[in-house]
Amino acid sequence: MNMLFINPPFGYKEIGGDKENFKGSLNIIPPLGLAYIAAIAEKKGHKVKIIDCFLGLELKSLVIEIINFNPELIGITATTPGFLNAIESTVFLRKILPKAIFICGGPHPTADPKNALETEVFDYLILGEGEETFSELISFIDGKCKVLLENIKGVAFKIKNKIIINQPRPRIENLDSLPLPARHLLPALKDYSPTPASYRKLPLAVIMTSRGCPSYCVFCDRSVFGEKLRKRSVSNIMLEVKEVVDKYGAKEVRFFDDSLTIDSKHVEELCYEMKRIYPSIPWTCLTKVTAVNFDMLKIMRKSGCWQVLFGLESGDDDILKCLGKRNTVDQNKKAVWWAKKAGMSIRGDFLVGSPWETKHSFKKTIEFAKSLPLDFAHFNKFVPYPGTIIYKNLVSKGYHIDFNNGGYINNHNDFLYIPEDFSDTEYEKLLNRAYKEFYLRPGYIFKRLLAMRTFTEFIGNLKGAYSIMSL
Repeated sequence: MNMLFINPPFGYKEIGGDKENFKGSLNIIPPLGLAYIAAIAEKKGHKVKIIDCFLGLELKSLVIEIINFNPELIGITATTPGFLNAIESTVFLRKILPKAIFICGGPHPTADPKNALETEVFDYLILGEGEETFSELISFIDGKCKVLLENIKGVAFKIKNKIIINQPRPRIENLDSLPLPARHLLPALKDYSPTPASYRKLPLAVIMTSRGCPSYCVFCDRSVFGEKLRKRSVSNIMLEVKEVVDKYGAKEVRFFDDSLTIDSKHVEELCYEMKRIYPSIPWTCLTKVTAVNFDMLKIMRKSGCWQVLFGLESGDDDILKCLGKRNTVDQNKKAVWWAKKAGMSIRGDFLVGSPWETKHSFKKTIEFAKSLPLDFAHFNKFVPYPGTIIYKNLVSKGYHIDFNNGGYINNHNDFLYIPEDFSDTEYEKLLNRAYKEFYLRPGYIFKRLLAMRTFTEFIGNLKGAYSIMSL
Protein backbone atom coordinates (compact mmCIF):
# COMPACT_ATOMS: atom_id res chain seq x y z
CA MET A 1 0.00 0.00 0.00
CA ASN A 2 0.90 3.65 -0.37
CA MET A 3 0.93 5.14 3.11
CA LEU A 4 0.90 8.80 4.09
CA PHE A 5 1.75 9.90 7.64
CA ILE A 6 0.91 13.40 8.82
CA ASN A 7 2.01 15.57 11.71
CA PRO A 8 -0.98 17.98 11.75
CA PRO A 9 -0.49 21.76 11.48
CA PHE A 10 -0.48 24.25 14.30
CA GLY A 11 -0.84 27.99 14.55
CA TYR A 12 1.10 30.48 16.63
CA LYS A 13 -2.16 31.79 18.11
CA GLU A 14 -3.19 28.30 19.16
CA ILE A 15 0.10 27.81 20.95
CA GLY A 16 0.76 31.29 22.29
CA GLY A 17 -2.65 32.95 22.36
CA ASP A 18 -3.56 36.27 20.74
CA LYS A 19 -0.14 37.73 21.55
CA GLU A 20 1.54 34.67 20.02
CA ASN A 21 3.65 34.31 23.15
CA PHE A 22 7.03 32.62 22.68
CA LYS A 23 6.69 32.65 18.88
CA GLY A 24 10.45 32.86 18.50
CA SER A 25 11.25 30.16 21.01
CA LEU A 26 8.99 27.22 20.19
CA ASN A 27 10.39 23.71 20.29
CA ILE A 28 9.88 22.47 16.72
CA ILE A 29 11.61 19.09 16.41
CA PRO A 30 11.18 16.05 14.15
CA PRO A 31 8.16 13.80 14.92
CA LEU A 32 10.03 10.67 16.01
CA GLY A 33 6.82 8.74 16.68
CA LEU A 34 5.76 9.01 13.04
CA ALA A 35 9.28 8.21 11.87
CA TYR A 36 9.27 4.97 13.91
CA ILE A 37 5.89 3.92 12.46
CA ALA A 38 7.07 4.83 8.95
CA ALA A 39 10.14 2.64 9.42
CA ILE A 40 7.89 -0.29 10.35
CA ALA A 41 5.76 0.29 7.25
CA GLU A 42 8.79 0.43 4.97
CA LYS A 43 10.17 -2.75 6.53
CA LYS A 44 6.94 -4.50 5.54
CA GLY A 45 7.36 -3.35 1.92
CA HIS A 46 4.95 -0.43 1.77
CA LYS A 47 5.62 2.87 0.00
CA VAL A 48 5.66 5.64 2.61
CA LYS A 49 5.58 9.43 2.72
CA ILE A 50 5.60 11.81 5.73
CA ILE A 51 4.25 15.38 5.71
CA ASP A 52 5.27 17.44 8.74
CA CYS A 53 2.86 20.37 8.94
CA PHE A 54 4.55 21.61 12.11
CA LEU A 55 6.99 23.35 9.78
CA GLY A 56 4.23 25.63 8.55
CA LEU A 57 3.02 23.48 5.65
CA GLU A 58 -0.67 23.60 4.72
CA LEU A 59 -2.36 20.50 3.36
CA LYS A 60 -4.38 22.62 0.96
CA SER A 61 -1.17 23.66 -0.79
CA LEU A 62 -0.11 20.01 -1.16
CA VAL A 63 -3.29 18.64 -2.73
CA ILE A 64 -1.72 17.79 -6.11
CA GLU A 65 1.26 16.11 -4.45
CA ILE A 66 -1.03 14.07 -2.17
CA ILE A 67 -3.37 13.04 -5.01
CA ASN A 68 -0.40 11.98 -7.16
CA PHE A 69 0.93 9.84 -4.32
CA ASN A 70 -2.58 8.35 -3.95
CA PRO A 71 -2.28 6.96 -0.42
CA GLU A 72 -4.53 4.05 0.48
CA LEU A 73 -3.84 4.51 4.18
CA ILE A 74 -3.31 7.77 6.06
CA GLY A 75 -1.96 7.87 9.60
CA ILE A 76 -2.13 11.01 11.71
CA THR A 77 -0.68 11.67 15.15
CA ALA A 78 -2.53 13.75 17.72
CA THR A 79 -1.70 15.43 20.99
CA THR A 80 -4.59 16.77 23.05
CA PRO A 81 -4.10 20.48 22.23
CA GLY A 82 -3.56 19.59 18.56
CA PHE A 83 -6.45 17.14 18.30
CA LEU A 84 -8.82 19.62 16.65
CA ASN A 85 -6.23 20.17 13.92
CA ALA A 86 -5.94 16.41 13.46
CA ILE A 87 -9.71 16.21 12.97
CA GLU A 88 -9.78 19.11 10.51
CA SER A 89 -6.88 17.62 8.53
CA THR A 90 -8.66 14.26 8.33
CA VAL A 91 -11.97 15.80 7.23
CA PHE A 92 -10.15 17.72 4.50
CA LEU A 93 -8.25 14.66 3.26
CA ARG A 94 -11.37 12.49 3.22
CA LYS A 95 -12.89 14.87 0.65
CA ILE A 96 -10.04 14.32 -1.80
CA LEU A 97 -9.31 10.69 -0.86
CA PRO A 98 -12.70 9.17 0.03
CA LYS A 99 -11.49 5.57 -0.31
CA ALA A 100 -8.46 5.94 1.99
CA ILE A 101 -8.32 4.33 5.43
CA PHE A 102 -7.63 6.79 8.24
CA ILE A 103 -5.79 5.84 11.43
CA CYS A 104 -5.08 8.10 14.39
CA GLY A 105 -2.54 7.49 17.13
CA GLY A 106 -0.62 9.42 19.74
CA PRO A 107 -1.22 10.78 23.25
CA HIS A 108 -4.80 12.00 22.83
CA PRO A 109 -6.48 8.92 21.31
CA THR A 110 -4.53 6.76 23.75
CA ALA A 111 -5.72 8.76 26.75
CA ASP A 112 -9.29 9.31 25.53
CA PRO A 113 -10.23 6.84 22.76
CA LYS A 114 -13.97 7.33 23.29
CA ASN A 115 -13.69 11.04 22.55
CA ALA A 116 -11.53 10.38 19.48
CA LEU A 117 -13.96 7.85 17.99
CA GLU A 118 -17.02 9.97 18.69
CA THR A 119 -15.70 12.50 16.15
CA GLU A 120 -16.68 9.97 13.43
CA VAL A 121 -13.63 10.83 11.29
CA PHE A 122 -11.19 7.97 11.99
CA ASP A 123 -11.52 4.34 10.93
CA TYR A 124 -9.12 3.01 13.56
CA LEU A 125 -7.20 4.23 16.58
CA ILE A 126 -3.84 2.89 17.69
CA LEU A 127 -3.51 3.09 21.47
CA GLY A 128 -0.19 3.20 23.30
CA GLU A 129 3.08 2.31 21.61
CA GLY A 130 2.28 2.02 17.96
CA GLU A 131 4.91 -0.09 16.23
CA GLU A 132 3.68 -3.64 16.88
CA THR A 133 0.01 -2.69 16.86
CA PHE A 134 0.36 -0.86 13.54
CA SER A 135 2.24 -3.78 12.01
CA GLU A 136 -0.52 -6.21 12.94
CA LEU A 137 -3.33 -3.85 11.97
CA ILE A 138 -2.04 -3.22 8.45
CA SER A 139 -1.52 -6.98 7.98
CA PHE A 140 -5.21 -7.33 8.84
CA ILE A 141 -6.18 -4.51 6.47
CA ASP A 142 -4.27 -5.90 3.48
CA GLY A 143 -5.54 -9.42 4.15
CA LYS A 144 -2.21 -11.01 5.05
CA CYS A 145 -3.28 -11.64 8.63
CA LYS A 146 -6.44 -13.70 9.29
CA VAL A 147 -6.79 -12.60 12.92
CA LEU A 148 -10.09 -11.05 13.92
CA LEU A 149 -10.04 -7.26 14.28
CA GLU A 150 -11.39 -7.45 17.83
CA ASN A 151 -8.40 -9.64 18.76
CA ILE A 152 -5.76 -7.12 17.70
CA LYS A 153 -4.51 -5.66 20.95
CA GLY A 154 -4.06 -1.90 21.17
CA VAL A 155 -6.71 -1.02 18.56
CA ALA A 156 -10.00 0.87 18.94
CA PHE A 157 -12.72 1.30 16.31
CA LYS A 158 -16.43 1.78 15.83
CA ILE A 159 -18.95 -0.69 14.37
CA LYS A 160 -22.64 0.25 13.92
CA ASN A 161 -22.31 3.17 16.34
CA LYS A 162 -20.74 0.92 18.96
CA ILE A 163 -17.28 1.86 20.22
CA ILE A 164 -14.94 -1.10 20.55
CA ILE A 165 -11.76 -0.67 22.59
CA ASN A 166 -9.62 -3.81 22.39
CA GLN A 167 -7.39 -5.13 25.12
CA PRO A 168 -4.21 -3.06 25.60
CA ARG A 169 -1.05 -4.36 23.99
CA PRO A 170 1.88 -5.20 26.28
CA ARG A 171 4.61 -2.63 25.84
CA ILE A 172 7.68 -3.50 23.81
CA GLU A 173 10.35 -4.96 26.07
CA ASN A 174 13.18 -5.25 23.53
CA LEU A 175 13.49 -1.73 22.11
CA ASP A 176 16.55 -2.82 20.12
CA SER A 177 14.17 -4.87 17.97
CA LEU A 178 12.72 -1.69 16.49
CA PRO A 179 14.21 -0.20 13.32
CA LEU A 180 15.75 3.25 13.62
CA PRO A 181 13.34 6.11 12.84
CA ALA A 182 12.89 6.71 9.09
CA ARG A 183 14.58 10.11 9.10
CA HIS A 184 15.07 9.98 5.32
CA LEU A 185 11.32 10.60 5.01
CA LEU A 186 11.44 13.73 7.18
CA PRO A 187 12.54 17.23 6.20
CA ALA A 188 16.24 18.02 6.73
CA LEU A 189 17.36 18.61 10.32
CA LYS A 190 18.30 22.18 9.40
CA ASP A 191 14.62 22.91 8.73
CA TYR A 192 13.69 22.37 12.37
CA SER A 193 14.06 24.94 15.18
CA PRO A 194 14.40 23.56 18.71
CA THR A 195 13.93 25.75 21.78
CA PRO A 196 16.62 28.48 21.60
CA ALA A 197 17.71 27.86 25.18
CA SER A 198 18.46 24.21 24.46
CA TYR A 199 21.30 24.14 21.94
CA ARG A 200 24.72 25.49 21.12
CA LYS A 201 25.05 24.10 17.63
CA LEU A 202 22.60 23.40 14.81
CA PRO A 203 21.36 21.17 13.29
CA LEU A 204 20.27 19.31 16.42
CA ALA A 205 19.02 15.71 16.41
CA VAL A 206 16.62 14.30 19.00
CA ILE A 207 17.09 10.68 20.16
CA MET A 208 15.08 8.53 22.57
CA THR A 209 17.25 6.04 24.50
CA SER A 210 14.44 4.61 26.63
CA ARG A 211 10.69 4.52 27.13
CA GLY A 212 8.60 4.65 30.27
CA CYS A 213 8.90 6.70 33.44
CA PRO A 214 8.69 5.14 36.94
CA SER A 215 7.72 8.46 38.51
CA TYR A 216 4.14 9.05 39.63
CA CYS A 217 3.61 12.75 38.95
CA VAL A 218 -0.13 13.40 38.91
CA PHE A 219 0.12 16.00 36.11
CA CYS A 220 1.93 13.75 33.62
CA ASP A 221 0.26 11.45 31.08
CA ARG A 222 2.09 8.11 30.97
CA SER A 223 -0.54 6.28 28.92
CA VAL A 224 1.64 5.83 25.81
CA PHE A 225 4.93 4.58 27.24
CA GLY A 226 3.82 3.51 30.71
CA GLU A 227 5.61 3.52 34.04
CA LYS A 228 8.13 0.73 33.54
CA LEU A 229 11.53 1.93 32.33
CA ARG A 230 12.73 0.06 29.23
CA LYS A 231 16.15 0.89 27.83
CA ARG A 232 17.82 0.48 24.48
CA SER A 233 21.32 -1.00 24.60
CA VAL A 234 24.11 1.55 24.39
CA SER A 235 25.40 -0.09 21.19
CA ASN A 236 21.95 0.39 19.61
CA ILE A 237 21.80 4.01 20.74
CA MET A 238 25.21 4.68 19.27
CA LEU A 239 24.06 3.32 15.90
CA GLU A 240 21.49 6.11 15.87
CA VAL A 241 24.00 8.71 17.04
CA LYS A 242 26.29 7.64 14.20
CA GLU A 243 23.44 7.90 11.71
CA VAL A 244 22.30 11.40 12.75
CA VAL A 245 25.87 12.72 12.83
CA ASP A 246 27.44 11.02 9.81
CA LYS A 247 24.41 10.75 7.52
CA TYR A 248 22.16 13.65 8.51
CA GLY A 249 24.75 16.21 9.60
CA ALA A 250 23.72 16.72 13.23
CA LYS A 251 26.15 18.90 15.16
CA GLU A 252 24.46 18.35 18.51
CA VAL A 253 22.29 15.66 20.10
CA ARG A 254 19.46 15.93 22.61
CA PHE A 255 18.55 12.75 24.47
CA PHE A 256 14.82 13.25 24.87
CA ASP A 257 13.99 10.60 27.49
CA ASP A 258 11.77 11.62 30.41
CA SER A 259 14.69 10.86 32.75
CA LEU A 260 17.94 9.83 31.10
CA THR A 261 19.89 9.11 34.28
CA ILE A 262 17.65 6.69 36.21
CA ASP A 263 20.04 3.80 35.50
CA SER A 264 23.45 5.15 36.49
CA LYS A 265 25.45 2.31 34.91
CA HIS A 266 23.60 2.72 31.63
CA VAL A 267 24.22 6.47 31.45
CA GLU A 268 27.89 6.02 32.39
CA GLU A 269 28.32 3.51 29.56
CA LEU A 270 26.61 5.93 27.18
CA CYS A 271 28.91 8.73 28.33
CA TYR A 272 31.96 6.54 27.75
CA GLU A 273 30.88 5.77 24.19
CA MET A 274 29.98 9.38 23.38
CA LYS A 275 33.38 10.55 24.61
CA ARG A 276 35.20 7.75 22.77
CA ILE A 277 33.44 8.01 19.40
CA TYR A 278 32.11 11.58 19.21
CA PRO A 279 34.14 13.73 21.64
CA SER A 280 33.35 16.92 19.67
CA ILE A 281 29.55 16.44 19.63
CA PRO A 282 27.81 18.38 22.43
CA TRP A 283 24.68 16.87 23.90
CA THR A 284 21.92 17.66 26.38
CA CYS A 285 19.28 15.70 28.27
CA LEU A 286 16.24 15.78 30.53
CA THR A 287 16.22 14.10 33.92
CA LYS A 288 15.05 14.26 37.54
CA VAL A 289 16.91 15.64 40.53
CA THR A 290 16.67 12.37 42.48
CA ALA A 291 18.39 10.48 39.64
CA VAL A 292 21.69 12.36 39.67
CA ASN A 293 24.68 12.89 41.92
CA PHE A 294 27.74 15.06 41.60
CA ASP A 295 30.03 12.29 40.34
CA MET A 296 27.56 11.30 37.62
CA LEU A 297 27.16 14.89 36.47
CA LYS A 298 30.94 15.27 36.21
CA ILE A 299 31.13 12.15 34.01
CA MET A 300 28.34 13.50 31.83
CA ARG A 301 30.04 16.86 31.48
CA LYS A 302 33.36 15.31 30.45
CA SER A 303 31.58 13.30 27.75
CA GLY A 304 30.06 16.38 26.11
CA CYS A 305 26.86 17.02 28.06
CA TRP A 306 26.83 20.79 28.43
CA GLN A 307 23.24 21.24 29.65
CA VAL A 308 20.70 19.36 31.75
CA LEU A 309 16.98 20.04 32.16
CA PHE A 310 15.48 19.30 35.58
CA GLY A 311 11.76 19.10 36.34
CA LEU A 312 11.85 21.25 39.49
CA GLU A 313 8.12 22.12 39.29
CA SER A 314 7.82 24.26 42.45
CA GLY A 315 9.63 26.09 45.22
CA ASP A 316 7.06 24.93 47.76
CA ASP A 317 7.36 21.50 49.40
CA ASP A 318 3.60 21.20 49.92
CA ILE A 319 2.97 21.75 46.22
CA LEU A 320 5.64 19.20 45.28
CA LYS A 321 3.95 16.63 47.50
CA CYS A 322 0.53 17.31 45.98
CA LEU A 323 1.97 16.99 42.46
CA GLY A 324 3.25 13.52 43.27
CA LYS A 325 6.88 14.58 43.03
CA ARG A 326 9.19 12.46 45.10
CA ASN A 327 11.67 15.24 45.65
CA THR A 328 11.88 18.23 47.94
CA VAL A 329 12.88 21.85 47.47
CA ASP A 330 16.17 21.03 49.17
CA GLN A 331 16.84 18.17 46.74
CA ASN A 332 16.04 20.49 43.85
CA LYS A 333 18.55 22.98 45.17
CA LYS A 334 21.31 20.39 45.65
CA ALA A 335 20.95 18.91 42.17
CA VAL A 336 21.08 22.33 40.52
CA TRP A 337 24.21 23.31 42.43
CA TRP A 338 25.84 19.95 41.66
CA ALA A 339 25.22 20.51 37.96
CA LYS A 340 26.57 24.05 38.14
CA LYS A 341 29.65 22.85 40.02
CA ALA A 342 30.16 20.18 37.33
CA GLY A 343 30.29 22.97 34.75
CA MET A 344 26.88 22.53 33.17
CA SER A 345 24.22 24.91 31.94
CA ILE A 346 20.89 24.26 33.68
CA ARG A 347 17.31 24.60 32.54
CA GLY A 348 14.61 24.39 35.18
CA ASP A 349 11.00 23.45 34.42
CA PHE A 350 8.33 24.71 36.82
CA LEU A 351 4.63 23.81 36.75
CA VAL A 352 2.43 26.65 37.98
CA GLY A 353 -1.32 26.94 38.40
CA SER A 354 -2.22 23.45 39.61
CA PRO A 355 -5.32 23.00 41.82
CA TRP A 356 -3.22 23.50 44.96
CA GLU A 357 -1.47 26.66 43.76
CA THR A 358 -1.91 29.87 45.73
CA LYS A 359 -0.55 33.35 45.11
CA HIS A 360 1.87 32.70 47.95
CA SER A 361 3.17 29.39 46.57
CA PHE A 362 3.47 30.85 43.06
CA LYS A 363 5.54 33.76 44.34
CA LYS A 364 7.67 31.32 46.36
CA THR A 365 8.41 29.45 43.13
CA ILE A 366 9.45 32.64 41.35
CA GLU A 367 11.78 33.59 44.21
CA PHE A 368 13.15 30.05 44.36
CA ALA A 369 13.95 30.10 40.65
CA LYS A 370 15.73 33.43 41.04
CA SER A 371 17.77 32.11 43.97
CA LEU A 372 19.24 29.24 41.92
CA PRO A 373 22.08 29.39 39.37
CA LEU A 374 19.66 28.48 36.57
CA ASP A 375 20.54 29.52 33.05
CA PHE A 376 16.95 29.18 31.90
CA ALA A 377 13.61 28.76 33.64
CA HIS A 378 10.30 27.70 32.12
CA PHE A 379 7.13 28.53 34.06
CA ASN A 380 4.74 26.12 32.37
CA LYS A 381 1.02 26.81 32.69
CA PHE A 382 -0.83 23.89 34.22
CA VAL A 383 -3.07 22.06 31.74
CA PRO A 384 -5.12 19.04 32.96
CA TYR A 385 -4.45 16.66 30.08
CA PRO A 386 -6.51 13.46 29.66
CA GLY A 387 -4.63 10.46 30.97
CA THR A 388 -3.36 12.32 34.03
CA ILE A 389 -4.53 11.73 37.57
CA ILE A 390 -5.39 15.42 37.99
CA TYR A 391 -7.64 15.34 34.91
CA LYS A 392 -9.57 12.36 36.25
CA ASN A 393 -9.97 14.03 39.63
CA LEU A 394 -11.23 17.29 38.11
CA VAL A 395 -13.71 15.52 35.83
CA SER A 396 -15.02 13.50 38.78
CA LYS A 397 -15.73 16.80 40.52
CA GLY A 398 -17.79 18.06 37.60
CA TYR A 399 -15.27 20.08 35.64
CA HIS A 400 -15.85 20.21 31.88
CA ILE A 401 -12.61 20.89 30.05
CA ASP A 402 -12.72 22.10 26.45
CA PHE A 403 -9.31 21.73 24.81
CA ASN A 404 -10.17 23.78 21.72
CA ASN A 405 -8.62 26.89 23.28
CA GLY A 406 -5.82 27.22 25.79
CA GLY A 407 -4.55 23.65 25.61
CA TYR A 408 -0.92 24.66 25.10
CA ILE A 409 1.26 25.36 28.13
CA ASN A 410 2.65 28.54 26.49
CA ASN A 411 -0.75 30.16 25.93
CA HIS A 412 -1.05 32.93 28.52
CA ASN A 413 -4.35 34.27 27.14
CA ASP A 414 -6.69 31.28 27.38
CA PHE A 415 -6.98 29.03 30.42
CA LEU A 416 -8.58 25.64 30.84
CA TYR A 417 -8.21 25.76 34.60
CA ILE A 418 -7.78 28.63 37.05
CA PRO A 419 -6.68 27.88 40.64
CA GLU A 420 -9.26 28.97 43.21
CA ASP A 421 -6.90 31.58 44.68
CA PHE A 422 -6.70 33.49 41.36
CA SER A 423 -8.84 35.43 38.95
CA ASP A 424 -8.13 35.08 35.20
CA THR A 425 -6.28 38.39 35.05
CA GLU A 426 -4.28 37.71 38.22
CA TYR A 427 -3.11 34.34 36.90
CA GLU A 428 -2.07 35.76 33.52
CA LYS A 429 -0.24 38.68 35.11
CA LEU A 430 1.65 36.41 37.49
CA LEU A 431 2.64 34.05 34.65
CA ASN A 432 4.07 36.94 32.66
CA ARG A 433 5.65 38.41 35.77
CA ALA A 434 7.47 35.13 36.48
CA TYR A 435 9.31 35.28 33.15
CA LYS A 436 10.10 38.98 33.36
CA GLU A 437 11.34 38.83 36.94
CA PHE A 438 13.61 35.91 36.15
CA TYR A 439 15.02 36.99 32.79
CA LEU A 440 15.17 40.79 33.02
CA ARG A 441 17.53 40.94 36.00
CA PRO A 442 20.68 42.94 35.07
CA GLY A 443 22.91 40.38 36.78
CA TYR A 444 21.28 37.52 34.92
CA ILE A 445 21.63 39.26 31.53
CA PHE A 446 25.32 39.94 32.18
CA LYS A 447 25.99 36.30 33.14
CA ARG A 448 24.15 35.03 30.06
CA LEU A 449 26.31 37.16 27.77
CA LEU A 450 29.44 35.76 29.38
CA ALA A 451 28.17 32.17 29.23
CA MET A 452 27.47 31.98 25.49
CA ARG A 453 29.95 29.85 23.56
CA THR A 454 28.78 29.96 19.93
CA PHE A 455 27.21 32.47 17.56
CA THR A 456 24.33 30.04 17.03
CA GLU A 457 23.70 30.03 20.78
CA PHE A 458 23.77 33.84 20.78
CA ILE A 459 21.13 34.05 18.03
CA GLY A 460 18.97 31.53 19.88
CA ASN A 461 19.16 33.59 23.05
CA LEU A 462 18.14 36.71 21.13
CA LYS A 463 15.01 34.89 19.93
CA GLY A 464 14.22 33.90 23.50
CA ALA A 465 14.78 37.44 24.74
CA TYR A 466 12.35 38.79 22.14
CA SER A 467 9.72 36.33 23.34
CA ILE A 468 10.11 37.47 26.93
CA MET A 469 9.94 41.16 26.00
CA SER A 470 6.70 40.58 24.06
CA LEU A 471 4.82 39.19 27.08
